[in-house]
Order: sequence, then structure tokens, then C-alpha cells
Amino acid sequence: MNLLTRLIGYSVLLLFLFLAAALGAQAWLHQQTRRLQAEGVEAKRAQFNALLPLVTPAGGHWTTGDAPRLGAMCGGRVTVFTGPPPAPPADPNLLSFDQVLPDSALVPVTARVTFTPAPVTRLLALYQRVTIGLLILGFVLLGAGGFLGVIAWRSRNPAPAADGTPESAARDLSGFTRLAARSVAQTEALARERDVRRLAEEDALLKQRLLNQALEGHARLGHDLHDGLIQSLYAAGLTIESARRLIPGEPAEADRQLAQCVANLNATIRDVRAYITGLAPEQLRQSGFAQAVESIVQELRGGRPVNFDLRLDDGAIAALLPDQATELLQVVREAISNSLRHGGASFVTVRVHRQDRDLCLLVQDNGTGFDPAKVGAGGHGLGNLRARASRLAADLRVESSPGAGTRVILTLHLPA
Repeated sequence: MNLLTRLIGYSVLLLFLFLAAALGAQAWLHQQTRRLQAEGVEAKRAQFNALLPLVTPAGGHWTTGDAPRLGAMCGGRVTVFTGPPPAPPADPNLLSFDQVLPDSALVPVTARVTFTPAPVTRLLALYQRVTIGLLILGFVLLGAGGFLGVIAWRSRNPAPAADGTPESAARDLSGFTRLAARSVAQTEALARERDVRRLAEEDALLKQRLLNQALEGHARLGHDLHDGLIQSLYAAGLTIESARRLIPGEPAEADRQLAQCVANLNATIRDVRAYITGLAPEQLRQSGFAQAVESIVQELRGGRPVNFDLRLDDGAIAALLPDQATELLQVVREAISNSLRHGGASFVTVRVHRQDRDLCLLVQDNGTGFDPAKVGAGGHGLGNLRARASRLAADLRVESSPGAGTRVILTLHLPA
């Protein structure tokens, strides 16, 4: 076997290796694409579910007019379908998922969220880097094959003596120099393009993180306003209604209840100011958890004949962090308000105790109860309870049945 045959064999082998590397890189890129798409869909689904309680329409009935507002908040396009949804779009640059929406009319309503995934930029940059690497490898292989071919040809066909002059050698050297300079310039241009794409990817990821933080802050503010301000205003309205009925026969009692209502409204104003300045709720900061629960009870009673049984373990409460105590206080407020507003309860038990390394909260009433399977996630009250339990990393159970009252049980794992 002569030298030229061996060189041809080596060239074929190198080309096969290049083809195998290209196919392997393509398969790996396809796998990474599927993984990034799955991560993007799960992240957008979690964001959508977090925003869903805040934009549920009044009455729990969804229409196509609610889709643009929900889409603007979650950073995508939302389409509402009644009945089975059509096939998803075939555009490879878009991702989508379907989410069944709770509807008070018990009609199957499906929301399709379509969005452009943030990891696409990273995937494109990764694809460019791999492609550039393969191209450089191909150029190296082709250059090596050509160089070896030239050497083999020269060995079989020696040049005449006249071509071996110093002028001929200088021309060959100049050609190799220009080729090397061109290769260096192309390599530097590819490196600059890679850096530009990397910076663009980092900027896109930063903007996505800032958007997610803003949406989370918006959702948390909505929960705080619902659990604090709205419940306080509702209790003030109940107190005023009770005082109006007492004015003809018991004006002194009516005046006392109105004075209490004014005090509660002033406390609500202070709480709103505290939220605006980023402080903890005023009543919890000044008087402690147990007294804050007492204030909530008096505020939400609204002059009605409701009895409360409060059993709060000070040792268990002392183990809470300030943020945990604030969240737990809002859970108590929401649960009591639901018992009085929706259940019409006349007796409510609130208990906080510690069991081993867990803190347990129980809010139980003797109200009318409800069927949890029929309520779903449409109401803001239960949705806010679940959101606060999620922020506490706690387990939440709501047990109820028609005519048997309601039990709200929250279990929080305390640090050692």
C-alpha cells in the first residue's frame, strides 16, 4: 500500500469521525431543546396558577373578554375555550399549555397560554457555539487532508529544479502567511459574535427574573389587601348595620358600637400606611400575636352575638419568625372572616399549639359548612389561604360538609 492510498484512507476516516460528531451534537441539541421547553412550560404554568386567584371574574364565570387581562399579567397570550380545545399551534418558536379554569356555571372552560420561552436565546447561542466548533473542526480536517494530499503529490511528482528558486519559496511562504492571517481574523470574529450573543442572553434572563419578581410582588400585595383591608372594611360595614338597628331602642349601645367601628377604621388606616412603608402590620408589631388575634375577633364580630374560644400557646408562637407570624395572623383573619361571612357561625374556636417540631393552627366553626368539591379554586378566600400556606411551606387542610361546620388546619414545620 503506497502513501497516497494511506492518505486517502485516513481522510475518509476523519470525515466519518466528523459526521459522527455532527450527528451526536444534533441529538444532544434536540434533547436540550426538549428539556428547556419543559422547564419553560412548568415555570409559566406556576406563574399562571399564582395569578389565577387574583383575576378570577366576579361570580366565577369566565368569558373571552377576561383572556387579554390574564395574558398581559402572565406575559403571554391567553385564549379561553368552552368545551374541548383545538390542537395547539405548530409554531416551533412558541410554547403553550392548557389549564382548566374553575367556572361557577360548571361548564368545562379551558385556558390556553401561548408564549415565547425565555430559554430560546440561550438555546440559539448554544447551537451557534456547537455549530462554530463543528465548522472549525471541519476546516481543520479539510486543511489537514489537503496538506497531506499536496505532500503526497509532491512526493510522487517532484518539481523541476527551476521551481526551487528562492523566489518560488518566498511566494509559497507568502501564500501560507496570508492563509494563516485570514484564519486568525475569522477566529477573532467568531469569538466576538459569541461574546455578543452571551451578553444578549444574560440581559434577557435578567429581564425575565425582574418581571417574575414584579408579578410575585403584585400577587402578594393582592393577597394582603384582600386578607387585611377588605376584611376590615367588611367588618366595619357589619358593625354599622348592627348599630343602625339599635338606634331606636338602645342608643347607648349603638353609640358604643359606632365608636368601636371608628377605632377599627383608624387601625385599618394605620395598617395600610404600614404596608405602604414596608413595615409589619401595626397591631402585630405593637401588641403581639395573641392580642392581635383578640383585636381581629372584636373587629370581625361586628356587634353580632358570636362566641369565640381562643387557646393560643405562647411558647409555640414565640418560635415563629416575624414574617411567619404575620402570615399566620392573616390566615387566622381569613378563616374567621369566612366562618362569619359565608358560614353564619355563632361559635368559633381558634387554637395554636406545638406538637414536637410542628406548629398547628386550628380554626373551627359551627356554621352551615359547604362542599369543598363544588367550591374549587374560584374563591379568593380559599385561594389566599393556599397561597399563604405555600409561602410558609406549610400543609393546609380545609374540612367541611353542608350543615357540619368547617375546620381549617394548618401545620407548619418549625426549625430545630
